[in-house]
Amino acid sequence: MATHDQYPFAHHPCFSSTRENLWTRIHLPVAAQCNVKCVFCDQDSGTSCHTSKPGYSSRLMTPDEAIERVVIESTVEPRLRIVAISGPGEPLANDATFSTIRGVLNIFPEARFCISTNGTLLTQSLEKLYDLNISTISVSMSTQSYDIAAQLYEWANIDGHVLRGIKMGKEIVKRQISGIQSATDAGICVKVNTILIPGVNDGDMESLSRCISNAGAQLQNIVPLVSHGEVINLRPPSATELTLARADASKNIDQFTHCKQCRSDVVGIPGEDRVL
Repeated sequence: MATHDQYPFAHHPCFSSTRENLWTRIHLPVAAQCNVKCVFCDQDSGTSCHTSKPGYSSRLMTPDEAIERVVIESTVEPRLRIVAISGPGEPLANDATFSTIRGVLNIFPEARFCISTNGTLLTQSLEKLYDLNISTISVSMSTQSYDIAAQLYEWANIDGHVLRGIKMGKEIVKRQISGIQSATDAGICVKVNTILIPGVNDGDMESLSRCISNAGAQLQNIVPLVSHGEVINLRPPSATELTLARADASKNIDQFTHCKQCRSDVVGIPGEDRVL
């Protein structure tokens, strides 16, 4: 388990509590397909399921294009050390994710790799992730309640079966917890990204933080809902509500508070990055 003076708590801009000595990261948009439908994600417009802000990618890249882009960016970004895949679909549901990482690893064996995932395929993908030297994973998990999960997801394709309602909510939550446990047991550092939606999951923050901490996650990132698309009628939390949610959750797990809810096709330090 990494300590706070080690990577990723040092250097990784999405894990470090300070903004000093950060490494540049690149998000490669190679994951086209998704196996779940979040209510706050408009899959038709290329948004990322792993942020609450519409994380548009200007286009999908093939693995070869993504690998070439890493080579190009490494010549202009001297601090580029972290290669990440966060969308625009579910990285673990796409073979392109693994072939891209494998290709980059062959060229830059010293690179650090990071994946953002909804967590439902994490346990079954763990052997591949371990073999590819994935050191950090962010799991998007916004509730530990089956009932609330049934409100946050429209459907989930699980082992070829489309689930909905409470049955879906239960299966998603169980798989997310199992995935976090499996990843941390394998020595991978896990952060949980949580979208705060007043009136939906705001009462679940302390229970959720306890659940993910018990599963082995080392960090939580609670971010506000960005109201758009199907959730346009839901309001984002106020600054006070966000602060209180983080305070409740911090009783159980450290909180990350520097998130910029990035696109899935950027390079740089969050807040100072540019679109590929």
